[in-house]
Amino acid sequence: MLALILILVDVLALWAGFFIAYYFKLFFHIGYQFSLEFYITRHYWLPFLIIILLAFQRVYTSRLSFFEESYRIVRIVTFALLPILAFALIYNVYAISRYMLGAMWLWSITAIPLIKRLLKRWIFRRGWFTKEVDVLTNSRDPSMLLKMVKNNRYLGYRIRTTTSDVHGLPGGEAVMVYRYDLTPAEMARLFRNYRTVKFVFGEADIPLLNSDVENIFTVPVSFLVAHNNLQSTSRLITKRLFDLLFSTLALLVTWPLFVIIAVLIKLDSRGPVFYTQIRPGKNGKPIRILKFRTMYVDADSRLHSLLREDPEARAQWEKYRKLRKDPRITRTGKILRKFSLDELPQFINVLKGDMSVVGPRPYQMDELEKMGKYRDIILSVRPGITGLWQISGRSNLTFEEKLKIESWYVLNWNLWMDMFIIARTIPAVLSGKGAY
Repeated sequence: MLALILILVDVLALWAGFFIAYYFKLFFHIGYQFSLEFYITRHYWLPFLIIILLAFQRVYTSRLSFFEESYRIVRIVTFALLPILAFALIYNVYAISRYMLGAMWLWSITAIPLIKRLLKRWIFRRGWFTKEVDVLTNSRDPSMLLKMVKNNRYLGYRIRTTTSDVHGLPGGEAVMVYRYDLTPAEMARLFRNYRTVKFVFGEADIPLLNSDVENIFTVPVSFLVAHNNLQSTSRLITKRLFDLLFSTLALLVTWPLFVIIAVLIKLDSRGPVFYTQIRPGKNGKPIRILKFRTMYVDADSRLHSLLREDPEARAQWEKYRKLRKDPRITRTGKILRKFSLDELPQFINVLKGDMSVVGPRPYQMDELEKMGKYRDIILSVRPGITGLWQISGRSNLTFEEKLKIESWYVLNWNLWMDMFIIARTIPAVLSGKGAY
């Protein structure tokens, strides 16, 4: 029933986009002008083609995160419509409007995911069409999984039972398995009693975001192939080109802010406008990152004095490597840090090749020894201006949590993830939540 509602809404939304595109073309006199009847009779198949493609990607029948669902929509619509557009351009086929193809592509990858997000959250918030799911775990702490299911309403799951005993599961629609020591008999019981079995890999257990399943049909053997995209030369070039383009545009747009911030810093306290600091870059090579100065010039002595005299502040520093009430930060600096404006000059670091737009946070040199087993993974790439840590809690995360999140990012990177993180960074920064 839910799938039919989603399909119906998408059909209506796609036709709405079709009419919007037509009247937009008509109003602004874009290209050749034809009647609405001409476009309908020659392009009526477009919305239905998109629906079929989305159904083929199981967008309507699977419980996917907004990130995964949007990725599938963008991927399938792009790869389906681009060949049609290329054909129309190469062979000059006027029966296929290049404008309408482009407009429907843009509408499909922007409006459709947003409409789905609003509709699903509205439906699931009221408890409609939610799916009961059981959780099977063992000694692993299931709190991360339980919290994720509870907070991610877009999935539409409702946890019914949590147990470590396979025989304690009642059976039903779906089960999430957060353990890897199942016997063949226990595995058979799960598949006998449940329609869907989801195996959960938490944090950095196995990098599965860029993985494929390869089957050997002549024998009962399958390969789970995980790809590390940041070890691929072609994908590294793609990431670098994206960094250069995005940073250039960002600097062109934000240069008036540079002037305003520079004036405020000079009026607030004595010292330079910019502040440079040595941080470990790719492969641990020291780099000099650039920031707007947010601290007093005697910041180090202020910190040492506070940590020596205040045990509570010292404990907070050791856990988070940050202080909620930091005596080093100026009045202007508090505002700049709250909205991450102090990091704008780092786009210059990106152009120089020292940093990336998205990546692990640039750690302090004295934090390297504390990074433990995550050190080599995190330092295998350039540090970023923003990253998963920025949209996952910012300063509210413990040092250990940041390391886990960022090692997962490195092992599971793809360009779509970078674009998603950038899109999520904007509201995270504007809210100022978790920043100090």
